[in-house]
Amino acid sequence: MGVLVVATAGLGAWVYGDFAPALYEPMEPAAGVGSLSAQQCRVCHAEIHDEWASSGHARAFDDPLYQAELRHQPTTFVCHRCHTPLREQRPSETHGLWMAWPAIIPLSWPNDGFDPALQREGVTCVSCHQVDGHMLGPFDDAAGAPHPTRKAELRAVETCARCHQFGFERIGRLDRPIIDTVTEWHEYRERGGRERCADCHMPTEDARPAANGGRLRPHTNHRLFGPFDREFVAKGVIVEDLELVIDEPNVARASLVLVNGTGHRLPSAEPERYVRVHLSARGADDELLAERELRMERPVDVARLRELGPDTTLAPGERRRLTLELTDLPPDASTVRIAVDFHLWRNGELAREAGLDGDDLVHSIVQRSASRAP
Repeated sequence: MGVLVVATAGLGAWVYGDFAPALYEPMEPAAGVGSLSAQQCRVCHAEIHDEWASSGHARAFDDPLYQAELRHQPTTFVCHRCHTPLREQRPSETHGLWMAWPAIIPLSWPNDGFDPALQREGVTCVSCHQVDGHMLGPFDDAAGAPHPTRKAELRAVETCARCHQFGFERIGRLDRPIIDTVTEWHEYRERGGRERCADCHMPTEDARPAANGGRLRPHTNHRLFGPFDREFVAKGVIVEDLELVIDEPNVARASLVLVNGTGHRLPSAEPERYVRVHLSARGADDELLAERELRMERPVDVARLRELGPDTTLAPGERRRLTLELTDLPPDASTVRIAVDFHLWRNGELAREAGLDGDDLVHSIVQRSASRAP
């Protein structure tokens, strides 16, 4: 048995040696900067830094949901690959798997360059802006900058693809990559879509200085709008032709067209997210008496990399007509209600472990009620 385990481990190291490779080589601060930290960038780029600091990218490591999920994940190095993408942000270096069966064991060793403070910055500035000792930006005339600069097209989809397109090759049984957003975006383009990722998630705004005291320039919002931004989500989850009727004394019916207004599937990426269409009958004090629901989701067992049910997410640009019906309404039901919500997390127990409740995890898109005739 011992020989079998050793042989399996050796085979695993050979077959999975390039599993989830690091995104970056070890990085030194650009000349004149002195640190990889966003705090150093803030000295000259205060407004841009403060926008980034309120973003999901800045919270990528210390987000309560992420931290709670890590405690239940056997292969956290895969998660850290994008949530803390710099090698200097991770206490250990990992390159592939030593063993994939009967347990997943990564090839890891201590990282002497680990910086705990940098780890807490998540997807920090230099993750996108530093390459080969140069700070990248959209302009080619950054004269007077205290560091080497280079013009680059950072709004290109390839910049986002480093993390927003990711699968597990040769392991698991998923029908498509667990993070498939860039492939979905290509489908959006094939269907006639014109926007790139940054056009929606990092929109251009009124001109302002890129650095403190600089001249006015075209500005890109660095809040990196995403699923935790209620108003932003509401722009992509579109409800049309909503009808709610009580056809007979005991039958309630709702119909609507749900439109995917995003540049990818709806929802995309994180399989804990879903869109719910919920029809309910209510009594006194809003008591729930009966309900029906439909979910647009991709249920996945993330630990075992298995699909748990059909993928009902909406394709880019899709318009889907949905109908729900409640028959035999309870006698004391005075109101029926149709609601469309975007849910950030399905695992209620894990959300509570993260200190979050329903109001923190649900974006209300549309809600309508109808009274039942006495």
